[in-house]
Amino acid sequence: MIIVVVIIAVISTVVVYNLSAYRTSQALKNAEDDIASLLGQARAQTLSSQNSSQYGVHLQSTKAALFTGAAYSSGASTNKEIIFDTAVTLASISLSGGGADVVFNRLTGETSQYGTATVQLVSDSTKTKTITISKTGLISGN
Repeated sequence: MIIVVVIIAVISTVVVYNLSAYRTSQALKNAEDDIASLLGQARAQTLSSQNSSQYGVHLQSTKAALFTGAAYSSGASTNKEIIFDTAVTLASISLSGGGADVVFNRLTGETSQYGTATVQLVSDSTKTKTITISKTGLISGN
């Protein structure tokens, strides 16, 4: 009977560990996808001149926000925010000219704030995903 209990305990430990690792890796992938999707949406809305405006994305360590206009305003009712899972953080933002905003130009979809944003697991800084924003406004992840 004791052997059966020990075997069940070992199997349970392995299963719980694997589920936890899967959950955190999914949280990292979801954050990468969410940022890339928000950037793509901002670019598409700018190219289509939706509401005769341009759009951008503001990046922070715990969230990203799609905004209308040339500058981010934290209290704007039109902002669309995505809050990252607590297992993930936006570890670095390296954009041309500095800052944390990527704004797309009307008609071309280009941006002067091109560069990278890297998300990582809070519990393991070696597990990262990088989103690259090109000067032409195209977005890619790894």
